[in-house]
Amino acid sequence: MIKCIVLLTRKSGITREEFSQYWYEKHSSIVLKTFPELRRYIQNHAVKLSDRDPPFDGVAESWFDSIESTRRSLEAYAGDKGKELREDEEKFLDRGKMPLFICEEKVIK
Repeated sequence: MIKCIVLLTRKSGITREEFSQYWYEKHSSIVLKTFPELRRYIQNHAVKLSDRDPPFDGVAESWFDSIESTRRSLEAYAGDKGKELREDEEKFLDRGKMPLFICEEKVIK
């Protein structure tokens, strides 16, 4: 199983609450439509525990069966099939601050 982890920062001028609501209620359906090979998709919404803001507003986790299906999905994102998703990201994300990690998950417990 291959996992893509993306750290997300909201666009300037959008509150954390607006970010979370939009990401959960609107953006998720576009993600599912764009990536038919997606096996699991989890949104982790940041929680503020002190007077300091979290360094990111959310973490998206996307699971794929193989490197090949991950590669096809990343190619779809960059191409015509991902256009709607990229345009939607512009509405609420700072796309310049989206580190992406591709990793193989190893469950310990």
